[in-house]
Amino acid sequence: MKKALRSRVAGAFLLLVLVTSRGSTSDPAAADDHGPGPAAAALAVSVSETPDAVLLRIRASGDVEPGSVEVRFAGRKTVVLARDALGRPLRSQPLRLPEPVVKEGASADYDGDGALVMTLRKQASMHADRSGGSP
Repeated sequence: MKKALRSRVAGAFLLLVLVTSRGSTSDPAAADDHGPGPAAAALAVSVSETPDAVLLRIRASGDVEPGSVEVRFAGRKTVVLARDALGRPLRSQPLRLPEPVVKEGASADYDGDGALVMTLRKQASMHADRSGGSP
């Protein structure tokens, strides 16, 4: 039962990310909440990469309201926003992605430690797929 709930939360997260990243050109740090506030440390995000993807590993130190996690992009900058169980805003520190990413093919799932891992395809990978690969 817990795994089904986690899958639904990951699915809702992915949907929210795709909607939020569409056409975003504003500063991702300029969120609706006014500044990081005391809850900023509650969302920890780390960035890693594979040859084809950028991975965001998102950990919350408390309960996060399901469906409230949002990833905002502006070029290679990103910030993760959410709300805790009491409705208070949570916010990660702004991050710079190692490569430009695209929303097509994005996925989200939980790792063994309970962190939400967002997999974003690198922009260069998308161009290689469309052109039939490198020569």
